[in-house]
Amino acid sequence: MKLSILLKEVFSSILFYSGFIRRRLVHYMTEDKYCILMYHRVLIPTETIQAGMYVKPETFERHLFLLKKYFELIPLREITTEAHASIKRTKPICILTFDDGWKDFYDFAFPLIKKYQVPATVFLPTEFIGTDKRFWTDRFANFLLHHKGTINNSEFSDLIHKIDKLQGRFEDRLEKSIELLKTYSLGIIEAFLDELEKTYPESMLSKGRDFLNWSEIHEMFNSGLISFGSHTANHQILTILDKPEIEKELYASKEKLLDQGVVEPSFIPFCYPNGTYTQEFAGMVCSAGYHVAVTTKKGWNQFDTDMFTLNRISIHQDMTSTVPLFACRIAGFI
Repeated sequence: MKLSILLKEVFSSILFYSGFIRRRLVHYMTEDKYCILMYHRVLIPTETIQAGMYVKPETFERHLFLLKKYFELIPLREITTEAHASIKRTKPICILTFDDGWKDFYDFAFPLIKKYQVPATVFLPTEFIGTDKRFWTDRFANFLLHHKGTINNSEFSDLIHKIDKLQGRFEDRLEKSIELLKTYSLGIIEAFLDELEKTYPESMLSKGRDFLNWSEIHEMFNSGLISFGSHTANHQILTILDKPEIEKELYASKEKLLDQGVVEPSFIPFCYPNGTYTQEFAGMVCSAGYHVAVTTKKGWNQFDTDMFTLNRISIHQDMTSTVPLFACRIAGFI
């Protein structure tokens, strides 16, 4: 275990068991604040899963146990109702959100959500749903795991050289490499990965479905616990697109969700890929017919917060593996 994580565990335990965290949460409630939690995956991880992308199923169940005890869990759509903001509370409000529409949400998170009867919103990149497509980040992680520095005469030799120069553990090199690749257009990244994957033995290529299909989505929607929103059509970072491309991503995704009947026209939420947004993008999301939009900017919200730049608190395994760590993460101490 990293020393920094061990110190955070000690620090969080002191704050949690002293009652300090509880008092802080009550203070947030008296200020009419609410928090939105951001999850990605709930699964038993493999080596190629980024550290900040998952919690284990047993960790997620601990989270739900604490949330049911100390918070009022509400659907995302309720923050848009004026009456809701004026109701007197006995617990602070919390909203659960999940990005990307991974299949493991259905396999691991949904059964626990049903067990604890809590609402959640899942943001879908609609062109990936019901397909065998993979995010480029996962394709790259598979390449990096097997890459032995033996690729020569590639048109991407300079990029490969930059990646090869990165130092540290596999997970550190993966994070640094992905941040490097995010500076390139999606077309270049996919061409790069297409070429690299030609060097793989068939056994190294990942198989199976990463994302939900529409049958699973309809089942969860019909449960009354899970609502859905847009994560664009192709999960592209908006800052690398021009205005017509952004509009296409926004409208195509919205229409797909409406066609599938998994959103109500009166409330369609949106999530910025990578959390990247500007006020201009927020205006475009509003104009496209969405009703709220969430970012990755950390913090709590108030009921008068801009509904198209809502803050969230990211939740992942290494920072929230224990109840005290999780509580401190929500309260803003780690």
